[in-house]
Amino acid sequence: MSAHLDPATPDPSPTSAPPTGTGITLVVTERVRRSQLEAYEAWARRLHVLQGARPGFVGLHVLRDLSGPVAEYVTLVRFRDRASLEAWRSSPAYREALTELDRFTAGEVEYREAQGLEAWFDRPSRLPAPPLWKNVLVGVVGVYPLIMLFAWLLAPVTGDWPAWAATLATATLSTIFLNWPVLPLLSRTLRPWLYPVRRGT
Repeated sequence: MSAHLDPATPDPSPTSAPPTGTGITLVVTERVRRSQLEAYEAWARRLHVLQGARPGFVGLHVLRDLSGPVAEYVTLVRFRDRASLEAWRSSPAYREALTELDRFTAGEVEYREAQGLEAWFDRPSRLPAPPLWKNVLVGVVGVYPLIMLFAWLLAPVTGDWPAWAATLATATLSTIFLNWPVLPLLSRTLRPWLYPVRRGT
């Protein structure tokens, strides 16, 4: 259970880092009262600093939606493994921070855990996940241009490499950029298509 700030653009928080494709991600959805936005974001920044000091912390990313009557923050906090995540969730520092959360939020905070690329699909709260074919299509739209781009950029370096090594270099860079920032941005941009039924309908 973590809550956090910053826009749908790359998170400038001091503990922010591009989460990798491994580990486990805690996805937290919080609806914040507009009158409490500034106080909430200050609180969230303090929490990010605490998270960044925890063993096993990999990185975090925050998306926010200000289009509704309350602001919705979706925070993805990644840890190396489940043990590291559970140690953070049971820590006194985290539990103490949570005692302040109710004064910022309007409604219940939602938590879910995800692994791999699943975490990067910005799923609006209370809506079912999109069908598999949509997720696959978004993945293809994201990864294909990256493969073409990095194959071209790396060609002067990998031109004399064995095909498997050149492909590995291209695939590695493409995967890193697919995780962050391509999939979060694609998910955000295509949100009306991925989730055609809006919250509350």
